[in-house]
Amino acid sequence: MADRKTPAQREPLTKDRILRAALRIVDQEGLDAISMRRVGQELGVEAMSLYNHVASKAAVLDGIFELVLAEMPSARRAPSWKAALRDRARSLRRSLRAHPHALPLFATRPAVTPASIAHVESLLDELRRADFPADEALSALHVLVAYVVGHTLSTHTPRAPADASYPAYERLSEREFPRVREAARLLSAHDPDKEFELGLEAMIEGLGSIPGRQKARGRAKR
Repeated sequence: MADRKTPAQREPLTKDRILRAALRIVDQEGLDAISMRRVGQELGVEAMSLYNHVASKAAVLDGIFELVLAEMPSARRAPSWKAALRDRARSLRRSLRAHPHALPLFATRPAVTPASIAHVESLLDELRRADFPADEALSALHVLVAYVVGHTLSTHTPRAPADASYPAYERLSEREFPRVREAARLLSAHDPDKEFELGLEAMIEGLGSIPGRQKARGRAKR
């Protein structure tokens, strides 16, 4: 019979241990599995003991959000704001792809912890130094994050076989839907990573030509 650890032998309960246990549960079982009771079971403690370190389930979800972002490398000084946005977008996507079951958090929750907000601060600073007015810098940030999260959700969200949809495009009339039939023949070889890069480049180039930024640059040169 295996020896059971006494309370004195157990690893001390900390906020970091709780959040990492919660992320393991999400990775293995999905977001719906998260509850204080389930996290307590994962750690071998009563759910009530978790409240000495985290205030609520919402705080656990915010902590998971932070842990996923923590896997992004630290922001480095880029040669241009465009390079900075490309780098941050790609880094965020890599971190999200590593934890696909956590993706819904990034579609529904804002950054609330200081470590998460630091990523927001870094991007806003890049945009403001590139002469984006404050309101347009905020919009540009939201557009960038929405694109990265939305594209990753659409391409990497785990789906149960029973919930999957398998459209029979090959049965469509070639006369009525010639372009859909044409596109459908390309799907098996279609590369979502190249698609992501196409959209990212189009978005960043578009952000560079917004009127507010052009006016701000013009005022700065006077």
